[in-house]
Amino acid sequence: MAIDIYCEAGCQPFFGRCASSGHLAERAQPSAAPLSCPVSNGTIYTTSDNKRTFQIECNIDRTGGDLAPAVYVASLEECIDACSAKEECVDISWVPGSPRGPCYMKKKVEPAKNNTRVLGAIQVVVETPTATSGTTRFIYPTPTSVRCPEVNDTLYKAACGATFQVGCGVDHAGGDMPGGGFYTKDVNECAEACSGREGCIDVSWVRASPKGPCYLKNRPRPAKVNTEVYGALLLSGCTSNSSSSVSSSTNGSTLSSSSSVSITTGSVTQSFPASSNGSSVNSSSPSVTSIRWSNSSSSITAAPFSPSSEYSSTITAISNVTSSAVTANVTSSSNTWGPSACSSRNALPTGYNDRCIPCEGQPGNDPNSWCGLTINDSIFQVYPKTCNTVRYRLEITNTTIAPDGSPRLALVVNGQMPGPPIVANWGDTVEVTVVNKMHNNGTSIHFHGIRQNYTNQYDGVPSITQCPIAPGEELTYRWVANSYGSSWYHSHMAIQAWEGVFGPMIIHGPTSAPYDEDKGVITLQDWSHVTVDSLYDISQDAVPGRGGGARVLENGLINGMNTWGPDGSANQTGTRYEMTFTKGKRYLLRILNASIQSTFKFYIDSHTMTVISSDFTAIKPYQTKILNINIGQRYNVIVEADQDVGDYWMRSDNQNSCAGLKQALDIKAIIRYTGSLGGTPTSKAYNYTTQCTDEPATSLIPVYAMDAGTADITHNGQITVAANSANLFKWYLSGTTFMSQWGDPTLLGVYQNGSAPTYSGNLLIEVPNEREWVYIIIQSTIPLPHPIHLHGHDFFVLASGSGAYNSSVTLNLINPPRRDTALMPGGGYLVVAFETDNPGVWLMHCHVGWHTSMGFALQIVEMQDKIRDTIDASCMLEDTCKAWNKYAKGNGVFTWDSGV
Repeated sequence: MAIDIYCEAGCQPFFGRCASSGHLAERAQPSAAPLSCPVSNGTIYTTSDNKRTFQIECNIDRTGGDLAPAVYVASLEECIDACSAKEECVDISWVPGSPRGPCYMKKKVEPAKNNTRVLGAIQVVVETPTATSGTTRFIYPTPTSVRCPEVNDTLYKAACGATFQVGCGVDHAGGDMPGGGFYTKDVNECAEACSGREGCIDVSWVRASPKGPCYLKNRPRPAKVNTEVYGALLLSGCTSNSSSSVSSSTNGSTLSSSSSVSITTGSVTQSFPASSNGSSVNSSSPSVTSIRWSNSSSSITAAPFSPSSEYSSTITAISNVTSSAVTANVTSSSNTWGPSACSSRNALPTGYNDRCIPCEGQPGNDPNSWCGLTINDSIFQVYPKTCNTVRYRLEITNTTIAPDGSPRLALVVNGQMPGPPIVANWGDTVEVTVVNKMHNNGTSIHFHGIRQNYTNQYDGVPSITQCPIAPGEELTYRWVANSYGSSWYHSHMAIQAWEGVFGPMIIHGPTSAPYDEDKGVITLQDWSHVTVDSLYDISQDAVPGRGGGARVLENGLINGMNTWGPDGSANQTGTRYEMTFTKGKRYLLRILNASIQSTFKFYIDSHTMTVISSDFTAIKPYQTKILNINIGQRYNVIVEADQDVGDYWMRSDNQNSCAGLKQALDIKAIIRYTGSLGGTPTSKAYNYTTQCTDEPATSLIPVYAMDAGTADITHNGQITVAANSANLFKWYLSGTTFMSQWGDPTLLGVYQNGSAPTYSGNLLIEVPNEREWVYIIIQSTIPLPHPIHLHGHDFFVLASGSGAYNSSVTLNLINPPRRDTALMPGGGYLVVAFETDNPGVWLMHCHVGWHTSMGFALQIVEMQDKIRDTIDASCMLEDTCKAWNKYAKGNGVFTWDSGV
């Protein structure tokens, strides 16, 4: 059974959960020789820090339970030492490679599988050799003072007099108190900690060796069967600071079948097991939302208490308790958690940051210096513990704007386009509340390139991860910035992003080259003088003679500004964006293409750029004069102000062979050196060949090297475009055009029914298993390029080229480019790969806005059995859909495009 991820109130997904079914072995003494198989099988390896011991398991793979994606190491010893450095790691699988192979570190021990490609090692604990065997005995896990099933339904009395009922295999996942998990040797020690924490009413302790994580809870959730978890439910509070007294015959006494204790609060009565002496007691008791405690031998249901910082419940014992084994049957007159009850996320309370220790357990102690982490650390493995939350409120409204002097209707964020930047540091928690103040549109916000690791609910895609936010409603997204670099946020509702609902995003982190000043995001976009929604119907009209098909837009903008009309003409409107350079300084520019259809060549006359990142991947620096940038892509570049003092054009030349703009070569901003004359620049453009292309793959070398694995699952999609039965152009992947419904998102179906809606047919790809490599091949004979974007992952770009893909194409598996958006060449193919490590429903689509709405998309349902437990606010998921469906029904709104 999969173990629930504990991620509430500051707890991170990699908090330790380590357990096994009781592995026991007697092995020979450790060998000092280098580890190899089969020679080292069964021997013991002591880590280089002499702190932990592991038993070598040749050709054994305990699939699953991975802490994070693999790290790449040269030997089994390196893999074990990497595991030893993580307290929660208890097992590893290493796949030998040349020169390095992937090392998978695990937080729990899964059943063993034979795999001749894998070398394994499991943590063991050395015990004193027995006098009879003459061998050293190794056992996993270490025995503790509390073991199941013996302690099931027993009582534990804390030092302060508080009484807890212990339950085996019962987990009330969620409701964790701030501060995250900490480690204790058993469930009793965990309950003891709860007794000293105000508001704590329940604990979950995950059995582990030599200690397991303890989670304190102030709002229990529905009980789940989980054999890895021991629970302890508070029955009565401490007697040392109240007049109450609760006693049991011993710590560990069992309950009588006739015993009960009534807790009365207002008109609500709750029954719990009584103490053995039958005395009446007054006890402090915590406020509870509701509890259902159930396993094979007991059922306890508790009703809501009145919220209060002081506890005033009365506990009256109404019968005696004997020491015989029992089943406690308890009823309540109140509503209780049912199997389908939704859960609400706790807001982080005031003072939360005071209880979080920045950089705890990390190499450094300064969150502003990434807690000692560097560009050489994997963003898939670690990120700084900043203990910081940044919050933004984005209001979406209707208005009229004139970014190039020509007014038109628009939808904007906080009254501007582009919207205000979202800025955070690597490791920060980001909370964004989106308020829909539009007249008659739903909306959402997607955070482009954010992997949403175990936070699929906040990916912001109507029909996939949520329903649209209805007018007058709001929704708060929350995620961790576990990557760094530059990106953007945008609506994923129809083609609303290109009406103006978007803005830049900066996640500060280390860089692969130095600079003097960060100039922020340079947003490049195309622009039309009428709304793109008004152009959509004609663009999809397939009736001959009506002018349907690709659109030619008017203009392009840089940071939301440009002119319309020739320089010097009397009727020119608008204003150019300007930026100041000081000679001799180095400037970081974050280049973003936020277009609906355009590919740009970006450059600054007479200057050279040093490119240091692509999307959210830091790369080895390379130099170029012209940067090719496609829709959705980002590049961080450093420009040195090394030219004569003067005024220079910054250019974003549209490549009309990809998609047309009327003012394709007059999308310009101005760089003014300090001390320049300040006139219209006279600098000359670079020469180039017009083309629709990506930056060369050979230039995009990640600083942190990772190799791709061989394919476990392959999906091959042939792209075509054709008229459907309604004479509307649709894009097809292997004969199917993507369809979904705004009011019935995939994630909601998985949460409520355990299955995904079937609107998208065979464009729903299921990848159920963790740590498998998925290859996706996209190809087309149509001479039109497509920027392909994947949600939830950075993919590995294995190959791209002209013509048809076939098995003779060489795939680059050795540290290939990693990014979230890559170009499929016109009349060619693109091969990308990712490893399954992030449960969720993830969209993959062409980022040409028209094409997505016309069906160029697919969705991936990844590790479905783990998706439900990643949803930390199901009430919000359900309530957003209820509000949307009420609005849609009352206003005759229906899904008129692909739904994404």
